[in-house]
Amino acid sequence: MPTYRRLRQLGSAIEHYQHAVILNPRHRSAHEHLGEAYLVLGEPAKAEQLLVQLENLCLIPCEEQEDLKRAIAAYRRLATR
Repeated sequence: MPTYRRLRQLGSAIEHYQHAVILNPRHRSAHEHLGEAYLVLGEPAKAEQLLVQLENLCLIPCEEQEDLKRAIAAYRRLATR
C-alpha cells in the first residue's frame, strides 16, 4: 500500500487504503496515507476531510494526525508559489 503510493500507482494505493478504512474505520495509518495520496493527486480537500477524521479518532494529537497536517501544510506552501 505505501509501496503503491511511492511508486505513484495511486489508483491501487487509494483502493487499498479505502479498503483498510472500510475494514477498520479507526485505522489511523490508512487515513494518513490515503490523505497523502490525495495530495499527490492534487485533491487537498479530500486530504483535509481525512485530517478531520483523524482528529476525531485521536483523542489527543497522534503521529498520523500530525504527519498529515504537515503534509497538507507543505502542499499549501508549494501551491502558493
